[in-house]
Amino acid sequence: MSKIVFSEGERDVRFMRKFFDNYHDNPQLDDLVIGNLSKDELLHEESDKIRSFLGGWNNHNLLVKSENGKPNLKRGFSFVIRDLATKPVEKYVLVDLDTTDIDSFVDDIRERVRQRHRGAGLRIGEVERGGRCREMVVKDVTLENERGNDPRTGFTILAFREDLEVAAGIDKDEDGPEDEARKLASLLDGGSFDRLLQRTLLETPD
Repeated sequence: MSKIVFSEGERDVRFMRKFFDNYHDNPQLDDLVIGNLSKDELLHEESDKIRSFLGGWNNHNLLVKSENGKPNLKRGFSFVIRDLATKPVEKYVLVDLDTTDIDSFVDDIRERVRQRHRGAGLRIGEVERGGRCREMVVKDVTLENERGNDPRTGFTILAFREDLEVAAGIDKDEDGPEDEARKLASLLDGGSFDRLLQRTLLETPD
């Protein structure tokens, strides 16, 4: 099944590309890095990219998107989730918790989905723990529809307890591109974080 990863920044996209290149058996990856766009421009560009990715003429099986910050990530994901809810595509949200916790992030997404899609009856359902390690916690989230059949797929949140840069030991002021690439690659070392990513992003649910 195709996969879409929503993330905060361009560095997340580079890390996900490295991960899928390492472990996916046939990585045909496309990406979208959102710049400084207005709210309407952002939602329009995002919708066009996803529509193209899901189209029958598309050869990619992976799409990794950078939303240019957490506010845009929450806004953009909450906007497109109704259209994606019934599509045969796995959905992932890669987020930095910084000073918050994952339950607060889920509650924010829950309220945004409720407000935006109240008329369609779409809502966030059950939230289950998907795994954890020192750097990350994972939650699996179901989607429900009060007015019809429940969507076929939910989505998964992969939350850095702080952020990707802390996990990789990246100094944004001092490290150049080669140092960053080396440190991102060092996260894929077969350790607990690496194994959690593989279980979450690659293993097929029962």
